[in-house]
Formats: sequence, C-alpha cells, structure tokens
Amino acid sequence: MRALSVLYDETCGFCVRCAQWLREQRMLVGLECLPAGSEEAARRFPELRRSGTAQELVVVDDEGGVYRDTHAWLMVLWALEDYRTWAVRLSRPSLMPLARNAFELLSSNRRRLSDWLHLEDELVRRDLEEVGAPDAPKCAPEDGACRLPDGVRCEGCGRPMARGRVACPHCLAEVVGGREQLG
Repeated sequence: MRALSVLYDETCGFCVRCAQWLREQRMLVGLECLPAGSEEAARRFPELRRSGTAQELVVVDDEGGVYRDTHAWLMVLWALEDYRTWAVRLSRPSLMPLARNAFELLSSNRRRLSDWLHLEDELVRRDLEEVGAPDAPKCAPEDGACRLPDGVRCEGCGRPMARGRVACPHCLAEVVGGREQLG
C-alpha cells in the first residue's frame, strides 16, 4: 500500500480543518484528502457515494480496500509518521473499544466542535466569498449604487424593496413592533 484517499465532509468546518492539518503532516504513506461530495470523489469512487453516510469518515487505499469510521481514523493515523505508533496501539483489541468511542464522539459532535472552535462551514465560506455577508449591501462595483431589479419601491417610505413584497423590511419592522398598521 502506497497511498490512501481520505473522503471527508467538505461542509463541516472541523472536517475541512482536519484535512488541511493532514496535508501538513509528515507521511509514511501518501494521503490525498478529497471532499466526499466532489465530482472527483464521485468519479473515482461511485460505489461509495451511495453507501456512505455524511457522518462517517471513509478511507480508500490504492489497492481498493475501503475503511470506515474507526478503521478509517486508524488508517489515517497509521499513514502519518508521528502517529503510526498510536494507530498500532489503538488497534489492539484491549484499546479498540476506547478508540471507537473516542472517534464516534468526535464524529457525532463535529458540528458542535466547528462552532466551539469557530471553524466556519466550507459552504458558508464559499457563499460569503460569492455574495458577501448577509448584511452587506449588494452594490454595483462601477458606481457603488445599490440597486434592486425593476426599481420597486415601498409605498410606506419609498425605500427600494424586492418585487412581490407588501412593504420594505423597515416598515415591516414597525408593523411587527405594533407602531403602525398597513392599510
């Protein structure tokens, strides 16, 4: 065995950070980290797309062996120079239940870990890069003027608003707050 492909959840901030960390480690066996939902992963491992769950880590070796969950975690550690000894120790029958519990705890709480460690989800990061923060105005870069399609304006205050709305967010906030009623 000369290489391992690690299929990770690219929508999980913790998983993305782990993949980055793996790429920085000294390896005894080559590791390639692939987002599980990527076209490359689907092309190379079409049978895994149907059978794997979003919760599990999946590792595929260059000979076609597939490792899931605890065994996948141990294979990743085994491939790393500084962690091979730990992989061997944790794979012993007396420590395997401990390893299984530890890896299941990590896997089942990875979203909480992402939040706790302030690791944003990869999809959220991509969305922010493409459209900007939710509260940032979407302005035309050439003149800085914010525009909405068709120039729809709120009847209450004249502010721009999206087509199909009864009032702009500012007027709606006043209605919800009980300050004013729409007529």
